[in-house]
Parts: sequence; C-alpha cells; structure tokens
Amino acid sequence: MNNSFTKIFLIRLKNELQLAKLDDKNRNNKMHAWVTIVGYCTVLILVMFYFLSLPAQMNRTFQLDKVNIYIFSLLFWILGIWSLLSGVKNMIIGTDHDQLFVLPIEEWQAKLIHIFSLYVIYFCLCCLVLFSVQISLYYFHPFPLINIITIVLFSILIPLLAIGLSVIISLITKIILFRINFKNTIIEAGFNLCVFISPLIYGYYGKFSDTKSGFINSSLLSISLLDKISGEYWIKMFCTFVLLIAIFYSLCTFIVKYNNNLSELLVIQSKNVENFTLKIQKKFITIFKKEIKRYFSSFTYVINTTISPIALVILCSALLLGMLPNLQKIGISQLDLTINSSSMYFIMMIACLTLTTTTSSSLSFEGKNVWMIQSLPISVFELSLAKVLVNITLYVPGLIMTILVCWNTFLLRGFSLTITTFFLIINLFCISILGILLNLIFPNFTWTSKMVVVKQGLSTILTAVISLSFISLTSIFFLLFGTMGLGILALVELLISVISITYILKINYISME
Repeated sequence: MNNSFTKIFLIRLKNELQLAKLDDKNRNNKMHAWVTIVGYCTVLILVMFYFLSLPAQMNRTFQLDKVNIYIFSLLFWILGIWSLLSGVKNMIIGTDHDQLFVLPIEEWQAKLIHIFSLYVIYFCLCCLVLFSVQISLYYFHPFPLINIITIVLFSILIPLLAIGLSVIISLITKIILFRINFKNTIIEAGFNLCVFISPLIYGYYGKFSDTKSGFINSSLLSISLLDKISGEYWIKMFCTFVLLIAIFYSLCTFIVKYNNNLSELLVIQSKNVENFTLKIQKKFITIFKKEIKRYFSSFTYVINTTISPIALVILCSALLLGMLPNLQKIGISQLDLTINSSSMYFIMMIACLTLTTTTSSSLSFEGKNVWMIQSLPISVFELSLAKVLVNITLYVPGLIMTILVCWNTFLLRGFSLTITTFFLIINLFCISILGILLNLIFPNFTWTSKMVVVKQGLSTILTAVISLSFISLTSIFFLLFGTMGLGILALVELLISVISITYILKINYISME
C-alpha cells in the first residue's frame, strides 16, 4: 500500500469524522463540525457506559459467562444494520466516485476505498468496546489471558461480516428488482432489513427468556471465554476466520471487477414511460403528494427514518398478541418507586414515537432545487405543514396501535386513556413541528451526499437532542406522577407547538444561508 493511498485514506477518514472542518474559516461549517463531533462523542460515551456496565449487570443475573457472547452478537447486529442504513450505494460508489480515479492511487484502491474506510471505523469501534469490556469482566472473573486472541480475531471478523453481509444482501435485492423491472424504495429497504435480521428473530423465537436471549442465541461465539478454550475449538475458530476472510476478499474482487456494472445498477433511473394528464387539484393536496413522492424517492432518507415507525408497530403487535414477557420490576428505594413491566414498555413506545422525525432534514433535502419552492405561490407555512404531515402519516399505524395497547394490554380507561391519547398525539405533533422549525433556522442546501443531510445536518442533530430530552422528561414525569405527569407534559408540548407555529408563520421566505 503506497504512501499516496495512505495519505488520501487518512484525509477521507478525517473528513468523515468532521475533523477537517475544525480549521474551516467559515463559522457555520466550523460550528456544524463541533456539534457533530460533540454528538458523536456523546453517543460513544453512552454506548461505552452501557457496555462497561454489562459485566456487573449480567453478574447479578448469573450470566457472566455470556457477556462476550452477547456483546459479539450485539456489535454485529448494530454494525450490520448501520451498514444497511448507510446504503450499498454509499459503500461502493460514494459521492466522490469519479474524483477518486484522478488521484495518484491504484484503480482497485479507488474502487474499494469506501469499504476500507468504513471497515477501519468499525474495527476501531469493535476494539474499543471489546477490549474495554474485558477489563471490567476480568475484575469479576479472571480468565486465561490467551483468550484475548479470540477478542482480536472477532474484532477483525465482526466488521468484515457486518459489511460483507449487508452489501451482499443489498446487491442481490437490487439485481432481482432490476431484472423484474421493479423499483420501490420502501419495499426494497424493508425486504433487506427483514432478511438481515431474520437470524436474530429466529434467535428469539421459542427461546425468549429475557431481552438479551435473542442476541445470545444468534451470536457468532458459542462458548464462554472465562474458561480455557479447547484445542479443537481453536482449530474451528481459525478455519472460520480463514473462510470469512476468503469470502470478503471474493466480494472485494467482485466489486473491483464489475465496478462499472455496479455503478450503473446503483444509480439506475426508472425507464418507464409515463403518460401525463392535466389535473387541477387543491394547492395543499398537490404539495402534500409531492412531499410524499420526494420522501419515498430516496433510499437513504427512507431507511434512516422508518426504523422507529416500524419498531413501534412491531413492539405494539407483540404486546397486543401477548408475545412479550413481563419484564423484571426495578425498584428505586430512595424514591420509594417501583417500575413495572407496563411502564417500561410504555416508555419504549414513547421512545419509538419520538426518536426519529423526517422533518428535521426534509427542507434541506430540497438541495439545489430549493429555488423551485421559492418561486412557487406557496407560503412557508403551507410547505412546512405538508412536510409535518408526511412524518405524522408514517407514525399513524404505530400511533393507533399504541392507543390500542394502552386500552387492551395496559387496561387504561376513561380519564387515564384520554390523557394518554392526548399526550401521544401532541408529542408526535410537537417533535414534528420542532424538527421543521430547526430545519428552517439551520437549512443546508449545499450538500453533496444525502447521508450528510439526513444524518449529520445541524437541525437533525439538534432535533435528536430534543427528542432524547423529551423521552427523558416523559420517563421522569410518567414514573413520578403517572397520568397527571403526561397531562402536564402534553400542555407544555402544546404550548411549544403553538409558539413554534407562530414563529413559522412569520417566516416569509426560505433563506439560502
């Protein structure tokens, strides 16, 4: 690997992690970089806190021997799903595909640099998590230090398998849909996700003992690392390692050899000839239909914003069918508080309802075509309302099912059910309004990658922070004050919504800055 490739590779990593923008003379770019880096660091700290606390948690439930089994599986599924969310196009083609071939690097290096950079990031995360956990685990149960070799092997294998499997599934789906001349982003994304997580679902099927059981049953590791590993298992592990390396090498060879064909496949446009007829519809209905069509036109946009609505539907379906067990109660003696299973599941539903919103990036998604909506005879409020309704429409099935769970499973009636329903509706509306308001204040129309605007936009990051704050406040008020706490929060969120709408009504023109 030559020095030119190494330098270019490091520059790419620096750009992807927003470190390069810290020296930018543009204050907005610099502030965006700082916010993004702080967001990354915050998430990393929370994730590390969870992983480091696992040995203590699982020691209390006598599952200390399954800590590594669970963590290996959890890392694989998180990284694999993250790869699917990123989209196969970003992993193979990227946004700078053409520019890479004029750089002083080998052609095969230019074709694989996206996968290599993603692998390095995943590998570093795996090493950080796995080796940090071993320190905590060793405190509770000293184990043979030779088993650290297993940690090294899995730190290499987990990213390979997560990236390789997500790319293979996505490419096969793309090829099949292309052959049958079918193009539908939401169906493609849903199919890819269902195929990918099917082993995890099978891991839970018929073996559900706690929330970790599915991950443990579907783990790549089948033995505890707390005891001495047999020679036979070392041989099996080594053979598995060689096999997965060979498969990933074959995938990279395929990408290099058929890169031009893959480029055409991944950027293919629909060749269907459409017959247009003139229809006169109400202005707002036309705007709303246009927003729906724009939303489903982007794989990146859809896959990154449908996880929460789908998760909410799945969670509610499982609760309605009685498929989920009663979770172990959590007692907080200092507050004389006991958190029961229903409360935990309700907080999970609130998290799904609040955590993701399409509106935080829907205006920025217009990109360089923003001049079109600037020249149309529509107000900023009408456009904002249409984008808000898209987000609400996505959550309507989950919202209805959440209310049914409250009535059928949690047995809420009368005043309690009314207040809870009111809170759920206002909560969804409030976060949707705040998302579009922040996007109006901090728009980004100069992006070159859809992934940047959907995941790394300043408005997206701020909306995510507010969502987490809402979830935390809801948990606290609900656990301390019950239904009355939800009622108080609903009134506060209603007031926030009114203030936000008033502010949006005063905006007469979408600024390009």
